[in-house]
Amino acid sequence: MRITRYPHISEAQFFGCVSAFVDSLSGELSASAMSLGRLAGSRKGSAFAYEMTLDTHRYGALIVLDRWSALVGAFGAHLEVGRHAEIIGRAAERIHAAEDILGRANMLVDAAPAYSEDLVQACVAAFQAVDGVFAEERAEAEQSGRLGPMLPEEYTGARRIFLEDLAVR
Repeated sequence: MRITRYPHISEAQFFGCVSAFVDSLSGELSASAMSLGRLAGSRKGSAFAYEMTLDTHRYGALIVLDRWSALVGAFGAHLEVGRHAEIIGRAAERIHAAEDILGRANMLVDAAPAYSEDLVQACVAAFQAVDGVFAEERAEAEQSGRLGPMLPEEYTGARRIFLEDLAVR
């Protein structure tokens, strides 16, 4: 990831990355839920294109978590933030919890012979739980987002770079 090659990042840059992280994670989780919804009631292998889309997004969520872990690992110990310090302080715990939930949901999907309504509902609930794990990050992103065009270039630039890093899978 290019952003982790920086010698340091500012608070504004970090919060730009937070925004990119929660938006990307939510996007992957929503796309996973939509793909599962399309597959509901189908046998495995009967809708290959939708299954590939599901796989892309459910594993994409894990990639987003991995990239977030790399960013926090690179800068977390050295970054002092004035607000929402728990975003850094509890990052490892939150990432582990999210990976555990997604891992269990993925095991359910992989082990099931079909995409039953119960499987779809369980996975959608898991995706919502993962999204909820990062409620503080989302609150920060929404708070910063209210500034809109008044956001500093450091924020928007770091957000853009983090999103570009995520796009390179």
